[in-house]
Amino acid sequence: MKKTLLWLTALGLLLLQPLAAETATSTFTLKENGAPTLHVEETNNGIRIKEYKGKVVLLNFFGKHCKWCMKEIPDLVELQKKYGKRFQVVAIHAQQPMTLGERSRLENRFHFNYPIFESNNNYDFTSYIAQRAGWTGSLPFSVIFDKNGSAVKILPGFVPMDTLEPLVKALVEQ
Repeated sequence: MKKTLLWLTALGLLLLQPLAAETATSTFTLKENGAPTLHVEETNNGIRIKEYKGKVVLLNFFGKHCKWCMKEIPDLVELQKKYGKRFQVVAIHAQQPMTLGERSRLENRFHFNYPIFESNNNYDFTSYIAQRAGWTGSLPFSVIFDKNGSAVKILPGFVPMDTLEPLVKALVEQ
């Protein structure tokens, strides 16, 4: 009788474990000098950024020495300008941290209209996205989240504007 009760209890715990894993959430606070603090919460299908509730979010990992990233940035700036009320780009710089001079030169060159965070200063979040989205560190790398925070598209590598804009437009207009 005791063995049966122990066995049933263990089986019950094993069956309930996946439910507990689905309801547990992680939270992150993204911080960077010159960028707004963002409060991020894990959801079953993606993330929710409190400050961008109800917006389509494109999370972009880029690097200062990545030529494809430099090619992609003007498109992200343009998309932010065009769809800004319903869309938000959030960038994570994922190479050696930028010096103030490097950051200033990039800002002068591209006139960023979206926040940029250093991965080193937000390691927990960067690691979480890498694990969840299967990111191996290659750049650029983006994930698009719909208005509810569900991850709808993982975009490894450079994505040309004529491919990226229809994705953003369709999500924004939903």
